[in-house]
Amino acid sequence: QLAKEQHIQSENYSIFNILSNGEIECSNSLEDDCDTEIPGQALIYRPARQHIYSILLESGKGGAYPSVKEWFVYFGNPLKQPELIQPVQPSVPGGTPNLKTLWFAKGPDVEKQRYSTFLACFHLQDEMEELQALEAPVAGFCCLLAYLMVQVSSLSLEDLNAFVALILCLKGKSAAQLAGLQLAQVDSRGVHLGAVFVRGLTTLLMANSACGFPFRMDDLMPWAMYDGKLFQEKYQQSHRGCSVEELLESN
Repeated sequence: QLAKEQHIQSENYSIFNILSNGEIECSNSLEDDCDTEIPGQALIYRPARQHIYSILLESGKGGAYPSVKEWFVYFGNPLKQPELIQPVQPSVPGGTPNLKTLWFAKGPDVEKQRYSTFLACFHLQDEMEELQALEAPVAGFCCLLAYLMVQVSSLSLEDLNAFVALILCLKGKSAAQLAGLQLAQVDSRGVHLGAVFVRGLTTLLMANSACGFPFRMDDLMPWAMYDGKLFQEKYQQSHRGCSVEELLESN
């Protein structure tokens, strides 16, 4: 009932569909089929989604979970039928709390449980202290970036520096400055990486909804941590070998 109410008010992401139908879909993507070094977004974020499913769905006798039907587009998947994906328990310190605790309980201990369960979806449960010290949008950004660096082996130090420069420079820019940003060219791999990152934000939002909102949803919205033109600029600067001072605009 709560998931339905939040769904109607656009306050959660995909949770109601998983709980009511055991189904989730993502039937569009912006990917370069010729770039075989970056896996499909559906595959990159599947381990995180499997953890989210196990938080939402109770295991039956013998510890088996019901599988979730995924309609996720990626190269080579014709989407003729859903893939049946098995939930996987995340490694939460002290065990995964049940949904009633995550969604309805109150108090500082539960808030800590919500945060650690969220981090466990991205295999970051050991980094809780460091992440809690950051502003919420930056912490969410770092969760996603750390997860991506592990899941996508082709990401380089230049890619990492471009992403970090993006989040650190974004806050100081007005909408007019971002709109006025001019690029001499656009790099297709940079566009692909940006699309992978933005798709990851939907996974962050889903984990946040499942774990009882350790973050405000506003803090994880794309405009709080991403701008396509600014990322493209930082990506090109980083791959040209610009200094850290230049990447961070002397800040």
